[in-house]
Amino acid sequence: MNKVDFIIVGQGMAGTLLAHELISANKKILIIDKKLPASSSRVAAGMINPVAMKRCSPVNSAEYYLQNAFKVYRNLELKLKAKFLYSKPILKLFANEDIQNIWKVKYSNEDMDKYIASFSAKNEFPFLENSYGGAIVEPSAHLDVSFFLELSRKFFAELNVLSDEIFSFDSFDQMNCIYKDNLAEKIIFCEGHRLQSNPFFNYLPMTPTKGEIMKIKIPSLNFFNKMISKGIYVIPIGNFEYVVGATYNREDLSDRVTKEGRTFLINKLNSILSVDYEILSVSAGVRPNVKDRRPLVGVHPEFSKLFVFNGLGSRGVLVGPSLSQELTSCLISGLPIEDKIKGHNNISRFN
Repeated sequence: MNKVDFIIVGQGMAGTLLAHELISANKKILIIDKKLPASSSRVAAGMINPVAMKRCSPVNSAEYYLQNAFKVYRNLELKLKAKFLYSKPILKLFANEDIQNIWKVKYSNEDMDKYIASFSAKNEFPFLENSYGGAIVEPSAHLDVSFFLELSRKFFAELNVLSDEIFSFDSFDQMNCIYKDNLAEKIIFCEGHRLQSNPFFNYLPMTPTKGEIMKIKIPSLNFFNKMISKGIYVIPIGNFEYVVGATYNREDLSDRVTKEGRTFLINKLNSILSVDYEILSVSAGVRPNVKDRRPLVGVHPEFSKLFVFNGLGSRGVLVGPSLSQELTSCLISGLPIEDKIKGHNNISRFN
C-alpha cells in the first residue's frame, strides 16, 4: 500500500494551487487527473481584478486577496522558473453617461479611490469606440492560466506525484480513504464542473456554464498595455494578439464552439474596436459555477476525510491563492475548517 498524506482529484486552478501549498509544507501528495475536453481552464480569463465592474464596488476582502495573489504567483514564478503573471491595468469603458456618473460618484464618495487610478477622456484611444470615456482600475493583473497549469503539470510529473487517469469511484473506499493501492489521510476533490457526478458532493448546487473565447489579431495594434472591459474582456497577450471573451451558456455543456457564441463575441467586439481585426481561433470550456456564485470549500458532513475545493468562479485567479492556503492550514492542523474558511465560502451553508 502506497501511503500519502493527501490525494487531490483534479488539476485545474484549485487543485494546482492546493498541490503547490501542500508540497511547500513537505506533505506527500498524489494528484489524480486526466486532461479532458471542456475544462474551465480553456476559457479562463486569468484576470486578477479587485472590482465588481457592474456595481463599481470592491470585491469582498479585495485588499487581502489581491496582495496575497501577487505574492503567491510571484513565488510560483520563481519556483517554476517561468513568467506567467503580468501586471496590467484594466480599462473599464463606459457604455453611457449614467454608468460614467455612477463610477465618478463612487470614486468621490466611497472607498473606490484605492482601485480607480484615473479616468480616461472620451475618444482618448483612437482604436476604441469610447464615446463616454472610461476608468483605469489598478492594481490588477493577467495570469496566463493555461501556461501556469501546464508548467505545474510538468512539475508534478517530475516529482512523480501525478497519476494521469480518470478517478474511479468504484476503486475508492471512503471510510478508510483508500484509492486503489493508495492510502491517504484525506482526499480533496477539485474536479471542476464534473463535481456534479461526484456521489459524495453532488448535493452541492452547481450551475455550470459553458464559455467561448476568441483569440484575435489586430494588425494595427502591436500591444496595448491595458485589459479592456465592456460587457466582454479584451486582453493583450503580445505579438498583435488578444484574447476576447466570454460567452455564458447553461444549456450546452460540451466543448463544441458554436455559431451563436462566435456571433455574440463579434458583435460585442465590434462595439469596442474601431479598427480591423482577424479571428485566429475560437475555443470553449465549462466553468464550475455555483448557484450563489461563491466557492465550495469544506469537509463532507458525514465522511470526515473527504474534502472539496471547487467552484472558484470568475474570481478564481484572485481568491484561489488565499483559499488554498486557508484550506491547507486546516488539512495539516486538523482544526475545524470553520476556523479558517468563512461561512460564505464554506459548504456548510448547504448542509
